[in-house]
Amino acid sequence: MRPTAETLCAILSRRTQQCGPRGGIGDGAHPVLTAQSFITDALLSTTPNSTRQLAPGPPPALLQAYPSSTSSCTPRRDIIIDTVNGAQQEMVGFGHAWTDSTVSVFNGLDNATLAQVLEDLFGQSGNNMGFMRHTIGSSDLSGEQYTYDDNGPSFNEGEPDPDLSHFTIEPYGSAMADMISKMGAVKGDVFLFGSPWSYPGWTKYNDLFVAPNLNVPNGGSYNILNNSFNPAFIPQMVTYFSKYIDAFRTHGVQVNGLTPMNEPLNYQGGYPCMYLSDVDAANLIAQGLGQAMHDRGVIIMAYDHNTDQPVYPARVVLGTRGEGALTDAAAWHCYASPVANYSVMTDFKTMFPNTLQFMTECSNYLPQSGTWNFEVASNFIPPVTHGASGAAMWVTATDQEYGPHSPYGGCAGCLGSIIVNSSNTYTKTNDYYMVGQFSRFVRRGAVNYNVLGDGNEGDARGANQFYTMAVQNPDGSFAVVMMNNWGSDQDVVLSVGAGYWQGIVPNATVTTWLIPAEGLWSSQGTAPYGNTTQTGGGGSVSTSAVCVTMASSSSSSSTTSTTALELVPDTTHTIASVSTTAVGAKKQSG
Repeated sequence: MRPTAETLCAILSRRTQQCGPRGGIGDGAHPVLTAQSFITDALLSTTPNSTRQLAPGPPPALLQAYPSSTSSCTPRRDIIIDTVNGAQQEMVGFGHAWTDSTVSVFNGLDNATLAQVLEDLFGQSGNNMGFMRHTIGSSDLSGEQYTYDDNGPSFNEGEPDPDLSHFTIEPYGSAMADMISKMGAVKGDVFLFGSPWSYPGWTKYNDLFVAPNLNVPNGGSYNILNNSFNPAFIPQMVTYFSKYIDAFRTHGVQVNGLTPMNEPLNYQGGYPCMYLSDVDAANLIAQGLGQAMHDRGVIIMAYDHNTDQPVYPARVVLGTRGEGALTDAAAWHCYASPVANYSVMTDFKTMFPNTLQFMTECSNYLPQSGTWNFEVASNFIPPVTHGASGAAMWVTATDQEYGPHSPYGGCAGCLGSIIVNSSNTYTKTNDYYMVGQFSRFVRRGAVNYNVLGDGNEGDARGANQFYTMAVQNPDGSFAVVMMNNWGSDQDVVLSVGAGYWQGIVPNATVTTWLIPAEGLWSSQGTAPYGNTTQTGGGGSVSTSAVCVTMASSSSSSSTTSTTALELVPDTTHTIASVSTTAVGAKKQSG
């Protein structure tokens, strides 16, 4: 059953911002008028600007009829968008994650360069990202370890603070809130959700102290290996999260979603982390957190961990009065071994059809020059086809050494969209362009549709994949994102409604087609039958497609990994600072 716009907005309307599709091509104000194609090569090149990066490609051509099988020059791939019965979930958006590393390197930019990088990330002339995560307290992408109420000499070593009189988001939380508010000035309809990596140490079971005033024994075997939440502190954590939401609001930032714990089953890292059982998570939500967040316009997103434990979010939903009560969404990560099994999201959707789902974290770790890299697309498309309304990669920006990051562990090689090189230069990585293949063209309120035929073949366990997702934007157009890791260019015939569109999806690329609303196919400059030959006479016309040609993919030059890892292996687009007055007028290409 297709969820209506009211269903999505009923969940999101608890927040203060307007619920609705706006802000970019495919919304009501910026309709798609002609067929278009955009291509990003998967090759991480060692030569700057030698690959296609969100580059316009030959648009698909509208056919008069389904082409004969003899007309294909390359293997034919028939992709069918089920526009009759295939409408699925509505979309919120795509994006990245705000971390202390991102805030730190962005604060080191001069004003003009910062304005430009924010436009590149969030502006309608840039990636137009609309689904963003941020860290509550420190993470592994933080140079310092902290929470918002450590109340002691250092992280994880404080005394209990039963009335949270020592709560403060200073200095790191306020720096993050101030930076995020600048994002909101560029793009006002971002869905922002927060995730903590750890609660204050005094709320955990460990062996550092006993809390006699609260009559709460806080003893344990070891403060890392027994790094788990003590549910006696549920009232304090409800207040903690409420104070955090309120504090960010004073900085002009409305948080829209909350996961009670990042990776709640991960508790042995040297960086901030904590074990939070599904029972304790449900009790925390049911005993005050759910209502406190809903009162503040914040949805609750359960789990925030890998696909190998799908029972966790199901138990949280059931333990918080069931679907439609206090838990609004399930959040998933990509790190299950050997690969993420996103099909569990379809099972979850069957059980909880009106609960939102998101892919909230996946990282691109130490990508190597000279190789193909599909990390973004292979963890954006499958979650959407299995029910996700949005997806976010891990870490928006770092320095050239993938930091600042925790010295004690965590992701010391996570690539983001942006590498800051100096106070007035930065690099757009290949991940920037890969995320843009989704965030630039999929609007909030778009509806995902089932893709049939040859649209999805292979999976992450094998060497070859062809993935397709198709969403209908609010203007009636379709954005069709295809990942071709099949080993050869693919001659695609796309069935949309009553028409057929044909074009080549180059090998080793992510390619997005924009198909106008059907009523515009012949009236707004889209040449119908533009890729056909007509034969016959006496009024009898038959149509067959001609062979579509395209220049060889620049990604085909190398598939061999290099032995050495550079700090920034895919420096493809370095931006120099421009004057403040020129920022608004001068837009960088790409």
